[in-house]
Amino acid sequence: MRAALWPHQGVMTLMTVAGMKGFRLATQDLLLVASTLDDVGWNQPSGAEGWRVKDVFSHAGQLISLLVSAVQGTLRYPDPPLGIEQLNEVLVGAAREQTPAATVDFLRVQSELAFPVFDSLQDEPLASSTAQLLDLGVYELHAIPDMFSFDFATHLRFDLLGPRGPLDADVPPMDEDRMEPSVHWLLGGIPKMQPDLHRSLLAPLALVLTGPASTHVVLHRVGDTILVEDPATAPAPAAQVTSSTLDFLAWSTTRIPWREGTEVIGDTSAAAAFLDKLNLI
Repeated sequence: MRAALWPHQGVMTLMTVAGMKGFRLATQDLLLVASTLDDVGWNQPSGAEGWRVKDVFSHAGQLISLLVSAVQGTLRYPDPPLGIEQLNEVLVGAAREQTPAATVDFLRVQSELAFPVFDSLQDEPLASSTAQLLDLGVYELHAIPDMFSFDFATHLRFDLLGPRGPLDADVPPMDEDRMEPSVHWLLGGIPKMQPDLHRSLLAPLALVLTGPASTHVVLHRVGDTILVEDPATAPAPAAQVTSSTLDFLAWSTTRIPWREGTEVIGDTSAAAAFLDKLNLI
């Protein structure tokens, strides 16, 4: 196996073997909901603009297939290259006429193929190799399962299930195993996903996340880079933004307004300047 798509090499700062557990659980949760749907459910509009419920499941299978092909060096890129959101639209559109049964089968088969592939990314030398994930930025390969954990959990909890989505299904809660990889992916994406985001970070901000996978970090700017740092070594924050980890998944991706999911104390204007621009994927 080779990471032919991404030749960059780097030093791994944090191993995220937990991402594989989160990836498996998030896929399991999606398949659980799929087993409850009838024809009406499959065709309802989801909370993801322009996508039906079936399209969200199609996206999950297509995204797994895309990343497996990339890691194995067999992916054919569109010319000109597309950003991840545009590429997702193309892939979902190409599978739009699939039946629900075929869509679920594809997701199940692709996930079973992917688990051993992404398990191998937790071991050296691949783990500390880094990759340009289209327009999302450069990441260590071991973190790829974090992306799936986040993507699947967020689509399920906020695009498929109510109150924002159309479905009412009994699924396991977002516990530590499910939440930790999602939080790790989002915090890792803050310095990378939006190249101009640093311009909106006018002063250091503390981010306090509560609930499963709780954490406390300080975001501060060094030149044109945002650092996500432990409060013990970071500059004193001008404001503190407090949120549950579940709400963080929603407002950091603009699924809900950040003012609905956070409490801000201190320099509220500095916090607003940053949070108004934040839009993670």
